[in-house]
Amino acid sequence: MADGSEPYHRGRMIATREGRPLPLIKAITTLSLMLFWLVGCETERDRLMRDKYPAYSDNIKRAIGESYLLIGMDQEQVYLTLGPAMCKTQVQRKGKLVEVWLYPPGGRDPCVTAKHRVYFDRGRVTEWEAKQAVK
Repeated sequence: MADGSEPYHRGRMIATREGRPLPLIKAITTLSLMLFWLVGCETERDRLMRDKYPAYSDNIKRAIGESYLLIGMDQEQVYLTLGPAMCKTQVQRKGKLVEVWLYPPGGRDPCVTAKHRVYFDRGRVTEWEAKQAVK
């Protein structure tokens, strides 16, 4: 208003959550940056597929693409094949301390009751278990 009771704004305005007006250009810039951030966020899987996957042998690429494990796969290859483990722990297996990755379904305590387990010795798959549900 001419008497100065309301501020004069050029251009279109939108209201923020607090009810204050926000210039349209600032809103568009903010939304654009948020969209860029969401789209631009590279996942660990994206990074591995870009950086590591091209160098893998054909049989490893096929296993990753068809979601099955091979003895000798490294942990990155297992991650690309099965996704992130629900839990990771170490257990005694055949007289050795080995790392085990646990996958769903898991029940009440998924780190104990997981049905699918992948065992690693020095970062390589040595064996896995896929326990079947009892009917």
